[in-house]
Amino acid sequence: MRNSSIVFFLFYWISSFVFSQEKYDNCSAALTICPNDTITVNNYAATSTKCTNCEDDISSFACFQPKNSIWLTFTTNALGGAVQINVGDISYKTNPNQASVLHAALFKAVLPCDPTTYTLLGNCVLNGTSDLTISEVNLPANTTYFVVLSGGVTAGASIPAEAQMRVHIIGTGVAREKPEISIFSPKQTLCTKETIRLDCQLIHCTDSTKYSWYINDTLVAKTDSAFYETNRLKEGDIVRVSNSCFTRCRVEINAKSSPFKVIDFVVDAGKDTTIHEGESVVLQGLTQGTSFYWNSTFGDLTTLKPLVSPATTTTYTLISSFQGCTLYDEVRVKVLRTNLEAVTSFSPNGDGINDTWLIPSLEDYPNCEVKIYSRWGQPVFETTGYSFKKSWDGTYNGSVVDEGVYFYIIHLRDSKHNALIQGTVTVVR
Repeated sequence: MRNSSIVFFLFYWISSFVFSQEKYDNCSAALTICPNDTITVNNYAATSTKCTNCEDDISSFACFQPKNSIWLTFTTNALGGAVQINVGDISYKTNPNQASVLHAALFKAVLPCDPTTYTLLGNCVLNGTSDLTISEVNLPANTTYFVVLSGGVTAGASIPAEAQMRVHIIGTGVAREKPEISIFSPKQTLCTKETIRLDCQLIHCTDSTKYSWYINDTLVAKTDSAFYETNRLKEGDIVRVSNSCFTRCRVEINAKSSPFKVIDFVVDAGKDTTIHEGESVVLQGLTQGTSFYWNSTFGDLTTLKPLVSPATTTTYTLISSFQGCTLYDEVRVKVLRTNLEAVTSFSPNGDGINDTWLIPSLEDYPNCEVKIYSRWGQPVFETTGYSFKKSWDGTYNGSVVDEGVYFYIIHLRDSKHNALIQGTVTVVR
């Protein structure tokens, strides 16, 4: 019993798969035939006329009674003219008692899929056995037409024919020039990080969409304009541009650049560093270029590893050239001041002027400790790290302090400058 159930299930599944109904077996689901394309279709298990005057009822004007029919459609171009539909490479099913003939008809529908408005055109094909051709010499422009292909029956064969076939359409009434797209680059050899503009051109492409730009098949941009700028190209990269043409029967077209040669070489000015006032440091420059120079007026800069002694924080730029390309890298030498001069007085009155106690350059010592005391030795302010945002505003526990002199102690917590900095600051109201 169990084996019988399995056999029944497999038979049902296979039957459903093989004989599934085609989606384009009625007028409203007609499959579009596009110029320059060949489509493969079949009428396996397609439906016949559902009812009199239903949308797929063409029996009143065609040269055949539809059995298992499939529907195709096309629209003429802006000029109109002759059209020919060719059906070839027909492969019939050869089940017992099954016919091997096809019918074909071309017609116009004044109202789409309204059988009362159908008009037969061209040559109606009855009982064709091999390649079929339907033609019409002068179709109006911008008009939609339908093609019906149906399996027939013959004497001694009661099962309507089922076949797979290839269909394409030609003629001046549907012809359109093949769209093309080209991509142009001003050069194929670049310097690394160099900005380049790539242009493209469309021809014979109406109703185009946005331009899609790819680097090595990865989408990087969509543009309305026919150009793209980038500085991201690397050795061997290929740029591709694509677009789609035509509202009906869309065609996607692509163009690719040749692989780009990108010249890249090492230029390294070294790591940023910090020194104290009066100290020197050796810059650690490195380059694979054939020539170089430092863009600075401080120190001996004729070697890759110059000794520099900047008085203030300075950025040095190493510039190098190779095969016509010039690259650069920067290194920042931060100079810490050791002779800090705190503001001796401030007026925290809320007028936006001199409202906090400032100590220029103390923010360079993020681990410093600042303590402020009243004249009686009471602590009124304490912080680790001192900057504009953390500066003392003349308050203690949210209340303004009295006018007068206050004492401060600053501990830089620096390995080279560990001495305490002490002084006074006057609060003026």
